[in-house]
Amino acid sequence: MNPEARLAAYIDAFNRSDYDALCDFYAPDVRLVIGNGTELVGRAAIVAFYRPIKQHTQRTITVRQCFHDSQVLAAELESEFLALTDLPEFAAGPMRRGDRRYLNSLVFYDFVGPHYTRIRAAVLKRAYRPLA
Repeated sequence: MNPEARLAAYIDAFNRSDYDALCDFYAPDVRLVIGNGTELVGRAAIVAFYRPIKQHTQRTITVRQCFHDSQVLAAELESEFLALTDLPEFAAGPMRRGDRRYLNSLVFYDFVGPHYTRIRAAVLKRAYRPLA
């Protein structure tokens, strides 16, 4: 699978909350640094971080563009968070049910063969759209 197809399959697994499929993309000791600087190490740590977020929001990621060399893929991603419940203590700021947050991120995926070994994200843009 080429790097673009791998990213598309990875994002599809993420959007479906298919954690088993998602883990297949990670090296066992994968390192993920999210936009706020938090570092997660290992498949289990990444799933443990995202599972509660996806229980309270519908997060959908869209790939805006990507390119790669033989070891790193760079992608601009747009994430939409739809609050499924009131979230007064949501990490990105309080949200009410139905509110939406959008993030555009630049993400670097280091890979060896079919596995991501390191993922680094930086937030480029944030937008908040309350229900009304």
